[in-house]
Amino acid sequence: MTPTVLDTTGSLATLLMARASERPDHPFLWVEEDGPWTLSDLANSAASVAGGLEVGPGDRVLLRLGNDERFLPALVGVWLRGASAVAMHPAAPAAEVDRVVQTMGVAATVADVAVPRGPAPVGFSAPPPPVDDGDEAFVLLTSGATGNPKGVVLSHGAVWASLRATVSAFRGDTRPTPIPTERKPPNLIANPLSHTAGVVRLLFALYVGRSVVLLRKFDAKAAKAAIDSHGIDNLTINPTMLRMLVDDLPPQANLGPVRYASSGTAPLTPALREAFEARFGVPVLQAYGQTEAFGGIAIESVKDVLAGRRRPGSVGKPLPGVDVRVDDGEIVVRTPSSLLGYLGQDAASPVDADGWLHTGDLGHLDDDGYLYVTGRRKNVIICGGFNVIPEELEAALSVDGHVREAVVVAVPDDRLGEIPVALVEGDGTAEAILARVQSRLAPYKRPRRLFVVDTLPRVANGKVDRVAARTLAEELKTET
Repeated sequence: MTPTVLDTTGSLATLLMARASERPDHPFLWVEEDGPWTLSDLANSAASVAGGLEVGPGDRVLLRLGNDERFLPALVGVWLRGASAVAMHPAAPAAEVDRVVQTMGVAATVADVAVPRGPAPVGFSAPPPPVDDGDEAFVLLTSGATGNPKGVVLSHGAVWASLRATVSAFRGDTRPTPIPTERKPPNLIANPLSHTAGVVRLLFALYVGRSVVLLRKFDAKAAKAAIDSHGIDNLTINPTMLRMLVDDLPPQANLGPVRYASSGTAPLTPALREAFEARFGVPVLQAYGQTEAFGGIAIESVKDVLAGRRRPGSVGKPLPGVDVRVDDGEIVVRTPSSLLGYLGQDAASPVDADGWLHTGDLGHLDDDGYLYVTGRRKNVIICGGFNVIPEELEAALSVDGHVREAVVVAVPDDRLGEIPVALVEGDGTAEAILARVQSRLAPYKRPRRLFVVDTLPRVANGKVDRVAARTLAEELKTET
């Protein structure tokens, strides 16, 4: 097999531009049933974006683009100028956009890109500008303790390191894979490209030579149509998406060629994992990562899970090159893919002087090195002097057949300081659900109040918005 021309150092722009030189006519991207766009289509568009930007090294460019063919050329076009990209979901409210522009020093905005298909002049021959491993590549937004956006600043070197580590979970050779001459099933990307899971998946596909199918927004029927049409053989999605596939597809529907699913970005309850596997006969791998580490920290082995070998409740072993320890209950990580720092509010770096990233997650390691994630430190509720971990309560509630999804938040209380209050998407009554969960929890852990709601508040990638959920719970408690 001819070795790939892709070099895994320097500017991340080579992920697209060198691939386009390698196989310009290779169909790389579909947006649901629309496409394909070839590597040369996307590379020419990236060169056009670069030509229209008056920015350079040290500048930041805001990308307000959704899950379609425009995102990758815009991202690479920014890198071709030597600048850094700030990715933001296009549905973000105007006030939040203004806050990001002001607090993160945005010099320009890209909100639309022309990506024609078909023969076009090859305009991507010039190499990207030289960058060092520590140079800023892009900024991903995450919420601080106040709910205001803060920017996770990632370097070119950190992203290369993350891609190599992710490949190591599937094979020993971590070098980029040549673009295949024979057709292989594309990878499905269901998470927003403006969020970690989506952009990691996009860059990973370029790294391993796989094409991609983008879903504009996750929908169970759209995902099923993409699986059937494109022969998707694996899924990387989050627990909310797993639940939607279980609940929203017709009873006779299956997932066809899908061999396994990988779940990340939020805790996966045992009840949901069992329901998905029983429904579709497809095993679910658990993965654990953080935006601050550009994705992967630990993942279950595909080979082990397919062979029926798994540690219940574990997210697997740390990826090669990633050191993990637990200090006073908190998971801390040392990895070459760690962030450079934060921008905006809550900007104190989570990386200490020795290079350890303090994740804020609670967990433990067993004697064989398997990692277990039990909750989030900032979510811990101190009720009458007792520590209550919301994720434990949420798992206990999810066992109930009348509960679709649950979130437990802290609400101020005059007597106990704060109390756990549950919000539940489901079809039962609050009294009945609360009564059934009592036997599964110690008295001090039980939710003091429970409200059944039509839908839980969510952020763009489908995860529950805990800040908004806490506000809703306080309002509901006050009204009753």
